[in-house]
Amino acid sequence: MNLRKKLIDLSLRRMNIDRWAVIYLLISAFYPVLKPSAFPEPWANAILHGGLALIIWFVPPFLRCSRFFPLRLLGEIYLPLIFPMFYAEMKYLGIIFFDFENSLDPSLIRLEEWIFGGQPSLEWSRLWPWPWFHELMEFAYFTYYFLAVIFLMLVFRAGNLAEQAKWDMVRSFVRDLSLTMLICYTMYTLFPAWGPKYFRAGYVEVDGWIFTSIMRHIHENGALLGAAFPSSHVAASMVPWWHTWTNFPRHRWWMTTIFVLLCMSTVYNRYHYVVDVIAGLILGALVMYFGHRLGDVARDRLKYRKG
Repeated sequence: MNLRKKLIDLSLRRMNIDRWAVIYLLISAFYPVLKPSAFPEPWANAILHGGLALIIWFVPPFLRCSRFFPLRLLGEIYLPLIFPMFYAEMKYLGIIFFDFENSLDPSLIRLEEWIFGGQPSLEWSRLWPWPWFHELMEFAYFTYYFLAVIFLMLVFRAGNLAEQAKWDMVRSFVRDLSLTMLICYTMYTLFPAWGPKYFRAGYVEVDGWIFTSIMRHIHENGALLGAAFPSSHVAASMVPWWHTWTNFPRHRWWMTTIFVLLCMSTVYNRYHYVVDVIAGLILGALVMYFGHRLGDVARDRLKYRKG
């Protein structure tokens, strides 16, 4: 009886992101099996995915019951912490359904040429080959890696919010960020696009300093090919921007400035086509709109039960 009660309690604390993560893991576990030559040890990968899905199904709901802040926080934000694993898998998943020459790039290039009469991502850095501007753009692109952390810091440092309100805010934010990235990873697997820096265009060298060197190192050692459309940099960064805009009006000006510069940097630095940026904005907006309407079933059930 006690075990049954504990399982019920865990199910009431199971979030939508847990369900999405499990579905993603179980489906993506079998992609490599379709083309074993593109993925090392596909069956071992399937077992790993299955084991991780089982852990996610039980452990995060348990951690959300904890009164110890670090464990509670881990239970709420765990999914973005394993995104690097999903990202690393794209190296192989991106060539399971389409190889390099059959990627989405030619279609995106034709679309850009039809809209703009050319490719802005190829011309902008040639027109403005300024080291100071290139450094600014690389810094803006780099901010992607810590905007989510900054938003969480704003939430927990807010003295005018009740504790439960802070956790609700974190859950809404993680829900939107997680769904956005899971959709991006699925798109990169099924419809890979390499982007203007890698697909037949090459790289135009523009001088810079600290962040130019940092981003060059990141892309030389961990760049993911096939992850251009839609731009996850734009879609995922739109989430902390919007949640900051909505909940912390005093911080709108600098978060908006960073977000605009980040969107610009994806094109200037040739990481993305302009249409990738537009698609990222649309994706982020749709996810947050429907995420807000959907809410969180687990939290609503838990509140109803307590009431």
